[in-house]
Amino acid sequence: MEHRISHDNMDDLLKQLEDDYINALEQNECENVEAFIEQFLYDSWDYNDRNIDMIKSVMSRYTQGEVYQTTFAGAFNEMVDHLQSKLSKLDEDNEFPMIHHNLGASILVAFVDGLVVQYYTGIYTVEDLRKNTPQFKQTILKALCTDAV
Repeated sequence: MEHRISHDNMDDLLKQLEDDYINALEQNECENVEAFIEQFLYDSWDYNDRNIDMIKSVMSRYTQGEVYQTTFAGAFNEMVDHLQSKLSKLDEDNEFPMIHHNLGASILVAFVDGLVVQYYTGIYTVEDLRKNTPQFKQTILKALCTDAV
């Protein structure tokens, strides 16, 4: 993994979010990029809906300086690294060049996190996100087909 941080004295809730994320990636046993991303999206909607209070707490503590920026960013980067690794293994034929670029997983996470923020603000319900997942998946797959520069 590219990004590794010390988990000593890490905020317990942030550590739980990181562990949950990595476990979800490991449990996603899809055998191709398309299926993996679809399952990743559905899992994201469900997880964020079930854990909204914990996520809000960590974000609040971060904005108040109770969770250091380097710790928060380090945990986030580790999660993205795990996602990048998983995606790269699924794309052995290099059908999705952006997956193999250091921005590949970050693009997927940015897309998902943007939709999750819209869920938090009431623009989308979980049902809306689930209903639109096929379109979201196609959009993400097109982005990941982009040649890495």
